[in-house]
Amino acid sequence: MGFFKPEYASEIIKFLNEEEVLKKALKMACTDLIKKMGGDTRKVNYLMEKYVKTSERPKHGTRAIAVLLHDRQKELDLSNQEFAKFCDTFKLSPTELNNIYAGETFDDSLLAPLSRILGLAKERLLEVRDGSEKSSNT
Repeated sequence: MGFFKPEYASEIIKFLNEEEVLKKALKMACTDLIKKMGGDTRKVNYLMEKYVKTSERPKHGTRAIAVLLHDRQKELDLSNQEFAKFCDTFKLSPTELNNIYAGETFDDSLLAPLSRILGLAKERLLEVRDGSEKSSNT
C-alpha cells in the first residue's frame, strides 16, 4: 500500500475486509439454502453469482427505468399511492407504472411522460431503456 497516504490505505483495507466478510456470509447463506433444499452444494458459486447479479443496480432496460422511478419517488418523499397519482397527472397510468415495475417493455409513447416525471431528456431515457448498443451508433 506504499502508493497511498496511511489514512487512505487503512480505509481501503477496512473496505476490502468488509467485502470479504460479506462474501463469506453470502457463501454460508447460499450453502445453507442449498442444503435445506437438498441441492448440490457444488453449485454454491453459481447461486452466489445469481444473487449478486440480481442485487446490482441495472444500467439498461425496463428494470433500470423502474429504479429511476423508485429514486424519483424517494426524492419527492411520496408514498406508493401518492407517486402513482403524481405519475398519472403526467399521463402515466397506474397500470403502466406497475407494468414498468414488473419489468415489462414499454413503447415510445411513454417516453414523454417518463421524461417529465424523471426530469430526463427522452434521448437519455432511450439510452437507458435500449442499452448502450443503440446509443453508441449516434
